[in-house]
Amino acid sequence: MKQIPNIITCIRLCLIPVFCYFLWNNNDLVAGIVFIIAALSDVVDGYLARKLNAISNFGKLADPFADKIMQISAIILLFLLGRLKAWIMIVLFAKDFILMLGGLLYKLIYNITVSSRWFGKISALTLNVIIAASILFSLGTGTTNILMVIAMCLQIASLVAYTVLSLINLSKIKNNKKEA
Repeated sequence: MKQIPNIITCIRLCLIPVFCYFLWNNNDLVAGIVFIIAALSDVVDGYLARKLNAISNFGKLADPFADKIMQISAIILLFLLGRLKAWIMIVLFAKDFILMLGGLLYKLIYNITVSSRWFGKISALTLNVIIAASILFSLGTGTTNILMVIAMCLQIASLVAYTVLSLINLSKIKNNKKEA
């Protein structure tokens, strides 16, 4: 039972090429449904991992990896299909790179793992909903880009919030060391 969340994550990883195939071949309905199934499976595996007390090191890495690869695949394909402006894709990728690099440095230097927060979850959910809607409903380039700018703004806001919280946390750690 404790492996069910990890199995769901592995299935989500296997759905990525299926999603890419259908989106690339202009089958937006199936691609959108696969994307939604993958996004919902993320919610299910997270819930089950907590409910079954089955949080694993594999899941901690593979779960966000699967989510990010699905999002990145969708964004790249939307760009390649001419449905998303390059600058939006670049800003979204830059935000992800900065967030991953910051989290990695935080872990390597301070041995602290940054956990997800409500604002990160809301920005990720918004991005997923916008990607799914853009694909599922075959939204035009203009509408897709406007919606993606909204998602991009929330993504940047969450990056700023994570940065501020991390700096506050570091300040507390340094103050505690001074007092000890």
